[in-house]
Parts: sequence; C-alpha cells; structure tokens
Amino acid sequence: MGKKELIISSSKKMILEKGYRNTSVEDITNCAGISKGSFYTYFKSKNLVIDHILEETINKLKIEIAIDRRVSLVNNVKKLVRNRIILEDENLKDNLVMINLFRNIALLDERTLALLKEIEGLIVDKMRCIIKAYSKEIKIDDGEVDFYSKMLSSIITNYKTFTLFISERDGNFIKDIEEIKDKYNSKEFEKNIEIISESILKILTY
Repeated sequence: MGKKELIISSSKKMILEKGYRNTSVEDITNCAGISKGSFYTYFKSKNLVIDHILEETINKLKIEIAIDRRVSLVNNVKKLVRNRIILEDENLKDNLVMINLFRNIALLDERTLALLKEIEGLIVDKMRCIIKAYSKEIKIDDGEVDFYSKMLSSIITNYKTFTLFISERDGNFIKDIEEIKDKYNSKEFEKNIEIISESILKILTY
C-alpha cells in the first residue's frame, strides 16, 4: 500500500472510531505511521481526503448505473437491493463514513456537500433506470417517476442506516464492519432482503 492509499485507509479507520468531528490530521498520520509532511504531500486538508473517498464512490456508482434489460424486472430489483446492501469491506467502510458525514453535515464545506448530493442522485438514478426500462410492466406516469425513484431508494437506504448499520450491542452506529458481516450471515437478514425486494416490486406493479 502506497502512502496515499495508507492515508485514505487510515482516515476511514479514524472517522469510524472517533467520528468526523473528532478526527484530526494528527490522528490520521499517527494511525498511518507517517509524518504530517507526508500527509500534506498528498492532501492539503482532512476535507480533501473525504472528497477523494466520495469521488471514488461516485466513479463506482457511475459504472453500476446501466440496466441489463435481458434480465426480468423481478431479478433486476432483487439484484439492486442485494448490491445496495451486501457490500464488500471497503464499500462498507465508505457507507459508514458517509453516514458519519451526514451526522456532521454542518461541518462540511460546499464541495463535500455537492459530492454527497451527487452520490444520492446516482443512487436514485439506478431506480429511475429500472422504472423506465420496464415501463410496460410498471404503470407509473412520467411525471411521477422521480417521486417513486426517490421514495423506493429511500426504503433501501433507511434499512441500511437504521437497521443494518445500528449495533444490537449498544444501539449506536456500528464502527466495526465485522459486526455488519455477522448480520449478513443471519437468517433474519435474508428474510429482510426478501421483504424489501417484494415491497418495492409490489409498489412498482400495483
């Protein structure tokens, strides 16, 4: 791992442990085992590290926007739900970091806020693409597509934020992704995934 990647990894680790508000550049450099000079070689501030993390998330989401129309509506919705909720380690960390940012939104600069807004827009766009791709099966007026896209996306987001990412041990937001991965292996989790998928499909095809 190069120094830049080490700084990014350490920033995520410290934000999950201490929160965005309480994480300093010194915390990040101590965690990474590098000097402040090395940090400032790559990033001029803590905010710019965050912006880099968000930009990487945006690039990943842009790749995922396309819909495979050879796949049925049911399978595309189920795939979307699973892909949004069952995440690889780094994507889990990124999601938890974003939740922490939203909880400290008053501290963020305009650039960071704009990136968060772009991420939310791309997440909604995926649902919008599904609705438009299956317009013959989904009886939603063109003028209501945006409303349904946002509303259905929020079902998935709210489950992650207020159920999956909340610790059953203390009721706080999870800091250790291993706790989330333990939830992935539970029977209740698979049942929840199915309920979310079926609920979205019912709304789309009522």
